[in-house]
Amino acid sequence: MNTKYLLKIASAALLTISLNVSAQSTGDSSSQGRTPYLPFKVSSDLSKKGFFSLDAEWYGSLGFNKTYYQNSDINISQPGSNYTINSVQGHDEYKTPALRAPDNLRIGRFLDDEKKWGVELSLDHDKYTSTLGQTATVTGSIANDTGPSSTKLGVGPNNTLNSTTFSYMLHNGLNSLMVDLVYRKPLIGNVADSSSFSFIGKVGTGLAIVHPFNTIDGVDNSVGAKELSNVLGFNSGWWRIVGTSTGFEAGFRYVVKKPIYLELTNKQLFTQMSNIPVNQGHATQKLISNQYIISLGYEFGGR
Repeated sequence: MNTKYLLKIASAALLTISLNVSAQSTGDSSSQGRTPYLPFKVSSDLSKKGFFSLDAEWYGSLGFNKTYYQNSDINISQPGSNYTINSVQGHDEYKTPALRAPDNLRIGRFLDDEKKWGVELSLDHDKYTSTLGQTATVTGSIANDTGPSSTKLGVGPNNTLNSTTFSYMLHNGLNSLMVDLVYRKPLIGNVADSSSFSFIGKVGTGLAIVHPFNTIDGVDNSVGAKELSNVLGFNSGWWRIVGTSTGFEAGFRYVVKKPIYLELTNKQLFTQMSNIPVNQGHATQKLISNQYIISLGYEFGGR
């Protein structure tokens, strides 16, 4: 399933919720909460007090990710050159959680009175580094190609990716900012009660925002200084909006003692990126990753 199709699904879902809320606000009380196109009844606080009402159950969390990447092709377009480095191996820059800032942030609210269905804004702050020392095949065309060497890429199967020929990093990071539809199913106890245990599932899509640094054929790429006038953009900025991320997440939520909970999930993520800046050009990459996520959260609001 491609990203454009999932974006259409997400947009249609949000539009459906908006239309139902609008209809509830003008209908009689017996029709409030009826959502024939959704698998749940929207809670009455949405129409009465709006989305940000604390009558709903809200939550927020911080946590850490351990991420694994599938090998991926990286296409490079530069003046006179258009080539692909095939099946590049990349890895996460994992450090002990106590020695670093959190990798993920979640904030969300439940949409129904049963508190099973919700919507969430999520940020995953991952890092991607091409593994040095691997050998890769390069296809396409390279200007002034003299073949693979220890200092320069060349079309052919014997390119050693080192700190001079090809070093490619999305640090600080490979960020996925997504809107997710959330489903919670109680397995032990009632939802949100102390010592309750629930299945949690999420599906969503959003933006891929990266801070790139790379060296190709001995030439570093620079995106400028990290300053207020150069923070974020599509074609400029220290962080670049380069594409979309789409993912599915599933796992468990355990309410340790209300309102504190612990969440352990696994997330499959597809990130489609283009216009990643390199020296005098840009890179394109489609990346599949698998995240193991642990987070500590706090529930608030709710009647």
